[in-house]
Amino acid sequence: MKSPFVQPRFEGPRFAEHTLPLEVAKDLAAYETLVVELAKHLYLHDHPERQRVLKGFGSDFHLHLERVDDGCAKPLLSLVAASTLALGAGTNIYFERARDLITECIAAPDGRLPSNFPRDLLVHFNQIGRSLRPDERMEMTGPGGTRAVLNPERRKKLVLAADKVYERELELNGAIGEADWEKSSFRIRMADGSSAVIPMPQSFHSQASKYGGKSRHQVTVKGIGAYNSWDLLQKVVSTESLEVQPDYQLASRLDELRALENGWLDGKGIAPDQRKLDFIAARMIGRYPENVTLPDIIPTPEGNILFEWDAVGEPSLDVRLTDLKGEFHSFRPNQGDMEREFNFSAEEEWNAFFEFLSPNIVSRPA
Repeated sequence: MKSPFVQPRFEGPRFAEHTLPLEVAKDLAAYETLVVELAKHLYLHDHPERQRVLKGFGSDFHLHLERVDDGCAKPLLSLVAASTLALGAGTNIYFERARDLITECIAAPDGRLPSNFPRDLLVHFNQIGRSLRPDERMEMTGPGGTRAVLNPERRKKLVLAADKVYERELELNGAIGEADWEKSSFRIRMADGSSAVIPMPQSFHSQASKYGGKSRHQVTVKGIGAYNSWDLLQKVVSTESLEVQPDYQLASRLDELRALENGWLDGKGIAPDQRKLDFIAARMIGRYPENVTLPDIIPTPEGNILFEWDAVGEPSLDVRLTDLKGEFHSFRPNQGDMEREFNFSAEEEWNAFFEFLSPNIVSRPA
């Protein structure tokens, strides 16, 4: 047995092709949960003599995505049941009342939420609409044409009407600080000096141990965070993914060089060969000595690259990309200049190069 229940309208760039991203399905599943919980509340309110709802209340309530209509994206959610809801005559009306009350709650002016909507259920809006981006919204129509618009800002206000924090998706980038193995968490330290404790799965322990305390390697955390009304992060609630980028500064700079096109220098300048840059990146990232300061990497007009270190003797390395030959040079007062050639097309030369750097790149005195 199937009957239409609700058809929200999603607007925003992601919905322009009249399709629904899979991550939005999580919002719709959370909406279904709220309908059931609110229906239970309404039933108990009408039956004060009962301590709990009827056995099986809501067990036969299932919303299915029947189709997605045009108009940005309009998913039709239908109520699907093997037969009439197994709740007894008239009880299914509570699910329709819950649907309409949710729409009324979303549409209500700030500070004037419906009196019969329990504040403790507002927490469900931590999930409903979580996938919406700043330029997106979900519209619903209630009885009498009531129009309700849910966007990230409205979702935030609904949750904060009952709690001090609300939840939303986050992405943090920083270095792995100290780890707490018993609590399976680590502290991430961001570039602005702030930090946060990150829950981590057992599978990430080896990487946390390997890269912890080494600011040269960056971890990207994606998950859910709890924020206050000023949008300040209070807590990382959960993590969905953890990804380490070894030597991320080197990697970012080489990515920038890959993006150069011919004429990058005032209409002149040959772009570096992307395949050769990939070759160099694969051999430097994650292998560069931990005790050696990172170099600046500069493109040359001829299509080559130059490494320059801010260190004693102004060391530099010219790398000719056509044949992957490198020429190292450093000034050594009273010792004569130091020069060394490297053939980076030979795999064994990279180990020799890294061993050479450690004693020959000396930090300047503080």
